[in-house]
Amino acid sequence: MEFAGKFLKPVWRPMMQVARLYCEKPMRSLVAFPVAKVESGKSKYMMAHVYIHGEMGSAKQVIRSLSKAKYHLDVYDELKKEAEAMGLCTQGLGGGYLVHDKEKKYIKLYGRSQALGKADHEAARELLQPIYNDHKIDAESGGMEP
Repeated sequence: MEFAGKFLKPVWRPMMQVARLYCEKPMRSLVAFPVAKVESGKSKYMMAHVYIHGEMGSAKQVIRSLSKAKYHLDVYDELKKEAEAMGLCTQGLGGGYLVHDKEKKYIKLYGRSQALGKADHEAARELLQPIYNDHKIDAESGGMEP
């Protein structure tokens, strides 16, 4: 055992530094990834997990809305591009509709996505509240809006 220790000790620390450098960049990207990007007016929104590949335990819930999106999957595609540019992975959790009135400082979450299913509007409200702490945020349950 002492024989193996003599050979492993000199290479152990440099190997850990390489592993640490490999892990630091994705973790910095995950920490820096914005929790919410919400457009004003009425838009489709979705919730997703953003995580480091192979490390779902460190996933971060995020919200994205896009007023020009025709489908909820368009919002997901934009989020996926944003995450991949930072070396991160995504998993969709559901979608709905979001109305953001900046003047009245009001956000309403409701509805569902046919492709992604219904987002947990209450969890979305909890994510948005610290960011928009001066806004009133309503989370309603309901079906698809025509």
